[in-house]
Amino acid sequence: MKIIIGGAGAVGKHLAQLFSREHHDITILDENPAKYENLIANYDLMGRAVSPTSIEGLKSVGVKDADLVIGVTPDETANLTCCMLASKMGAKNTVARVSTLEYIQPANREFFKEVGIGTLFIPEMIAAQEIASSVQRSWIRQLWEVENGALVLMGIKVRQNCKILNVPLKELGGPDVPYHIVAIKRKDETLIPHGDDSIQAYDLVYFMTTRKYIPYIRELAGKENYPDVKNVIIMGGGRTAVYATRLMPSYMHVKIIEKDRQRCNQLNELIENNNVMVIHGDGRDVSLLSEENIENAEAFIGLTSSTEANILGCLTAKRMNVSKTIAMLDNLSFVNMAESLDLGTLINKQAIAASYIYQMMLKADVTNVKSLMVANADVAEFNVKPGSKITKKKVKDLHLPLGCTLGGLVRNNQGILISGNTVIEPGDLVVAFCLESDLNRLSSYFA
Repeated sequence: MKIIIGGAGAVGKHLAQLFSREHHDITILDENPAKYENLIANYDLMGRAVSPTSIEGLKSVGVKDADLVIGVTPDETANLTCCMLASKMGAKNTVARVSTLEYIQPANREFFKEVGIGTLFIPEMIAAQEIASSVQRSWIRQLWEVENGALVLMGIKVRQNCKILNVPLKELGGPDVPYHIVAIKRKDETLIPHGDDSIQAYDLVYFMTTRKYIPYIRELAGKENYPDVKNVIIMGGGRTAVYATRLMPSYMHVKIIEKDRQRCNQLNELIENNNVMVIHGDGRDVSLLSEENIENAEAFIGLTSSTEANILGCLTAKRMNVSKTIAMLDNLSFVNMAESLDLGTLINKQAIAASYIYQMMLKADVTNVKSLMVANADVAEFNVKPGSKITKKKVKDLHLPLGCTLGGLVRNNQGILISGNTVIEPGDLVVAFCLESDLNRLSSYFA
């Protein structure tokens, strides 16, 4: 596919790296060539020092033949303009990064399609959805519910008290076991486990189950003593924080600590939730945290623009016995270090945005793709079409890519765990777990 990316900022760079591994024809546009020099030196793609809103610039990179044009500069207007021009000049599909909440409302979808913009997204909103999902259970690192909980994927960091340590998975299996272990992150390696593999202490284990059995998995993992989250402290009052407070359950009480006094005043006007309090100060200040009764908080979320500050804030909260910490990492190079510090849930807007766009590139009908950033892997929901390769044989006879496993499916609104003898049917919604390099290959089975 021919892909043009407008903007060589953090999101644009991450997208370029992601797409380059699939050997697509990629061109990244930015008026400042210094932003993409390292990219074109290390990846198979082209860079052009032109504005994404330049008609001549778009013509010069063959926009009329583009399969996808993505506007991801920091400037919302530039992204909209880039996509509208590209569509009028022949591009098949367009995606624009925006910041105005009104634009992504369902009522405005058709309007933007009429002017040539296929999809709009707000990275901060997608990140906020991830945060609101993760914060609700202090003992889970990452949570994904499929079809309103018909299937649930949980990433759990297990410790010495986990009840299924050092037991070969084939001895844990059986027709009545209500979960699948679909992946294991161990230090710097992500494993798609097989029967002879076993869970070790301090692994990050991904369980696929149904909502009914969440308490059972909690007991197996040795997490019964983790408290329910009712009180949350957020460090940093940016847009992600505002969106997250709107998505959190009504029983949660939230304190936002923001260093900028003017922003505090803005937050008091923006936030209408009576359960949210805005406090002026530094969320890394131990004395301030003590004053704000951090000992009563079950969760701390670092959402400043500084990755280092978010890491330090979460470490401070952990030392003060906060059970759940979430850190926004704008710099992906910090991910391995943060994980080695046992920091908790890690969020990256660039990776989340890339996953959102990546699903458009897959051959099959993919309804959702989630990047498991820490595990260097993706989870995808596939709608099964009549006649697709995935329906032809039992799962064990399909010879799926080695880096993939099928965790479960939803059939007639019921979640079903997949085994080797499962035959997938048209109309099923299948949840697959893939190492990053194998998702596109797996999608051909569903095409």
